[in-house]
Amino acid sequence: MHVVFATLWSREVSAMGLLYLAGALRRAGHTVALVQARDAREAVDAVRRERPRVVGLSATTGLHRVYLAWARAIRAAQPDVTLVLGGPHATFFPETLEREAALDALCVGEGEESLVEWLAALEAGEPRAVPGFRRRVDGRVLDGGLRPPPRDVDALAPPARDLYFAGNRRLARFPVKAFLASRGCPYRCTYCFNRSLNDMYRGTGKPVRWREPGALCDEIDAVRRRWPLELVWILDANFAVSRAWLEKLAPVYRARVGLPFFCKVRPNLVDADLAAVLGEMGCVGVGMGIESGDDELRNDVLERGISRAQIVESCRLLRARGIRVMSFNMLGLPGETYELAKKTLDLNVECAVDYAAATILQPYPRTEIARRSVLAGDFDGDFDGLGRDYYSSTPLRSIAHGDRARILNLQRLFGLAVEFPEVRRRIDWLTGRKSPRLYTEAFKLWHRHCFNSRFYEARGRATA
Repeated sequence: MHVVFATLWSREVSAMGLLYLAGALRRAGHTVALVQARDAREAVDAVRRERPRVVGLSATTGLHRVYLAWARAIRAAQPDVTLVLGGPHATFFPETLEREAALDALCVGEGEESLVEWLAALEAGEPRAVPGFRRRVDGRVLDGGLRPPPRDVDALAPPARDLYFAGNRRLARFPVKAFLASRGCPYRCTYCFNRSLNDMYRGTGKPVRWREPGALCDEIDAVRRRWPLELVWILDANFAVSRAWLEKLAPVYRARVGLPFFCKVRPNLVDADLAAVLGEMGCVGVGMGIESGDDELRNDVLERGISRAQIVESCRLLRARGIRVMSFNMLGLPGETYELAKKTLDLNVECAVDYAAATILQPYPRTEIARRSVLAGDFDGDFDGLGRDYYSSTPLRSIAHGDRARILNLQRLFGLAVEFPEVRRRIDWLTGRKSPRLYTEAFKLWHRHCFNSRFYEARGRATA
C-alpha cells in the first residue's frame, strides 16, 4: 500500500515522529512518501502527484486547524483517499474523529505498531477495532482503546530520514542531525503533555525507555556515512534523567562517535560529576528549563520542584566545563504580572546563559495547567482558539490587559534584554511601545543568530 505523510515545510527536522512511522511502514512492506508544503494548495498538488491510498497528518493543538483544513482540501480533491490524523492533538482529543468528517481514522499515542496493524486491517478489508486507533467502519466509529507504547525502542525501525532530506536538501547538507536516545519523561510539570501521557500509560511500564548505547551509536554512524554530520542534536526531553544509563553510554559514545553534541537537562540533575561526564563526552551545549524567576510560579504553578540556587549553580557548573547554556523560559503564567515576568529576565542574567529563549504559556489540552485554569475560570477551554505555536498571546484571563501587551513585548525582546544591558535598562520603555511587528522580526533574527553562532557553530569544537 502506498502511504503519503504531509507536513508543513520547516527549517528544522521537526517531523521525527512521522519519520519513525515511515520506517515502520517500510519494514512492513509498504511504500511511503513525505511531502512538505507551505499551504493547503501545495499539499493537495503534492498528494495528487503521489496518488496514495492513505494520507497521514500529525498535529499539535493550534496547528491542528491547519492540518484539518488540509484534510478537507485533500478530501475534496481526492474523495477516495483514506485520511488519518495522529500526533498530540489526536492523542488528547480523540473525539476529533467524530467532529471532522474529512477524517477516516485517528491514531492515539505512539503509532509505530498501531499504524502497521491498522493498515493491515484496511488492506484486508477487515472491519475490526485496532488498538491505538479510532476508525470509521460502515458509518460507525470503532475505538480500539489505548495500545501500550513500544517498550523496546531499539527494536523499532530507524526513522526514514531520506524522505525528509529528499524534499529539503538544505537540511540534508546541513551538518547537524537530530536523534532520540530515549522516549518519555518521569516529571510532572503542569504545562507538559508528558504528565498526561504518563497517566494514560500508567501500569504499562516505566515512563522512560532508553536506547542501548551500541544501538544509538549504530544509528549515528549510519547517518554519518550517508549525510554530513558534525554536531549530534539529542532531542530527548531529559537526556540525563538516568545517571547510570548516561555513564554506560559515555565511553561507547566517545569511542564510536566522538562528535560534539547538544542535549537537554534539568537544573536539579546537574552536579559537578554530571557536568564532568557531559564535558568528557563532548557536550558543547545544553537546553535547560529555567521557566520562571519567581519561586511560587515555578514550583507551585508549574510544579517544577527546582530552587533558584539549583538553577544558578547548574549554569555555573556547565559553563565551567565549556558547555554553553540555552535557557527555556515561559511568560504569561496564570496570575503573572509584568513585574513578576521581569524576575525571569533577572534570573537569566544572573545565570549568564548563552541564549535565553522565551515563550508564552499555552494551556494545551489535557495538561494539568489547562484543567486548573478552566476550573478557576481563567481559561474558557476553547482549545480551537489557541495560537499555532507558543509565541502567541496568552488566552488566560488572570493577566491584566496592560500587562498582557507588555508581557508579549517582553517575550519578543527577552533574549536581547538578557544579552545587552542597554536593552535591559530601557525594557520598561520598550515594552510599553506598540511595535509588535518590529519586535517579532527582532526576535526571529536574534533566535536564528544565536542558534547559528553559539550552538550550531560549536560543531567545529573538538571533543574532550
